[in-house]
Amino acid sequence: MTAETADVRYLVIVSRERPDLFDELKRRFAGDPTVQVLLDRRVGERRQREHARPGERRGRDRREATMHVTASLWLAGYVIVRVR
Repeated sequence: MTAETADVRYLVIVSRERPDLFDELKRRFAGDPTVQVLLDRRVGERRQREHARPGERRGRDRREATMHVTASLWLAGYVIVRVR
């Protein structure tokens, strides 16, 4: 393991609609300390307003990332997120 990859971890987020896949991935990655398998805990959209406040610069990037995760969960049943 290189210094560059030493701190890299992965989150595998699994759709609540796929408990079978969650159990399987938990078993497969049980011995790997760099991978954590989680069940998606989101219940609904937390955002109440339609647009970001003026001056809020990060809103769009976060929304795009959330949309990617949501789409992957819906299509594949899971998404893998790299965490540094």
